[in-house]
Amino acid sequence: MSEVKYRMLEHMTDAYIEAYGRDLSEAYANAAYALTDTIIDIESVGTELKKVIEVRGSDLINLLYNWLEAILLEMQIEQNVYREFSTQVSKENGSWLIRAECFGERFVAEKHRPKVEVKAVTYHLMEVIDEGNRYVLRFLLDL
Repeated sequence: MSEVKYRMLEHMTDAYIEAYGRDLSEAYANAAYALTDTIIDIESVGTELKKVIEVRGSDLINLLYNWLEAILLEMQIEQNVYREFSTQVSKENGSWLIRAECFGERFVAEKHRPKVEVKAVTYHLMEVIDEGNRYVLRFLLDL
């Protein structure tokens, strides 16, 4: 059985998600996985398409926002969906950088079975928590 990547938290109207990782790289990968799994059936996604996505942020919260926004835009504009994220989070010249190899395929509604429409990633309730033995990322998706 694989480890838990994320869980849904209680929220009246939107998707409030908590993603986990042993380090920042794993936590950010699992946040992208959670975002994708909220929108479509992630188990139905193949991995023949590979794309490298690089995102910068002024701090870890801004990096999380920009990262999730990049994944959402890939779905909405490029029509690409991903199920595997090989991420590397690092600090470079005073800002944070995430470089990710994303594996997935073109979106096909019949195959990927959309669940909900995410209008936007929000800063509201966004947190990056270092618990010592793991990182916890919380974020709210506007549905």
